[in-house]
Amino acid sequence: MANFTKLAATAKRLIDANGRTVTITKQGSVPANSNQPWRGQNSTIAGSVTGTAVFVSTEPGSLGIQWLNPDNTKRGDQVAFFAANNDGGKELETYDTITDGDKVWKIVRAQLLAPADTRLIYIFEVAR
Repeated sequence: MANFTKLAATAKRLIDANGRTVTITKQGSVPANSNQPWRGQNSTIAGSVTGTAVFVSTEPGSLGIQWLNPDNTKRGDQVAFFAANNDGGKELETYDTITDGDKVWKIVRAQLLAPADTRLIYIFEVAR
């Protein structure tokens, strides 16, 4: 039987050693003007988590992996890996952006790798 707790610790150690500090944020869902909700939401932040992420290019052939969606279209510019041990108990699959220094990445798709109920790593497909 695989030791997923040990694997989660290894993932965190490798990401922390090779990544850079980012802030993952979730925007508020209250419209700026309730009479015109199509104009967008308030700029309030509903939640944020700071931790370390590793970014990988989605260029064809990088790491020998093709980062394609099920319909064979490429939507993200990069993929960010974030250790689930750094999520502060929050569900980051519902978050909207990753701030990396002066760059803000929009999260296109998020997935949590969690075998046997052990939360290992978040995989974020991001675009600018």
